[in-house]
Amino acid sequence: MRGEYEEVPAITAGKRCGVQWAPWMDDFFTSWSPRNSNSNAEGPWDHWVDLAVKILQDPMTAIVRPDAHRAVQDVQTCNFYDEAHRHLTETELNERFPDGSG
Repeated sequence: MRGEYEEVPAITAGKRCGVQWAPWMDDFFTSWSPRNSNSNAEGPWDHWVDLAVKILQDPMTAIVRPDAHRAVQDVQTCNFYDEAHRHLTETELNERFPDGSG
């Protein structure tokens, strides 16, 4: 039996990039670092994209957003650990965040 406030790992996409379920809060999920077992999910952009694809491919997405679920069914996931398919360059990051803000 789970502890009263124990989170349940749901989806991972890198050693520090994941999502966990908070059962005591019904349909509520939080960021999660599988490596550190805390809520500080982190990683390169490619890990976050992989996490997004895995979330969209999850059967629960077919329930809440069937259109989004269908849209990514043929997208391959990467199951990264440390590596990334492609890192963003400093130039690309500066183009996206020209003044250092989002």
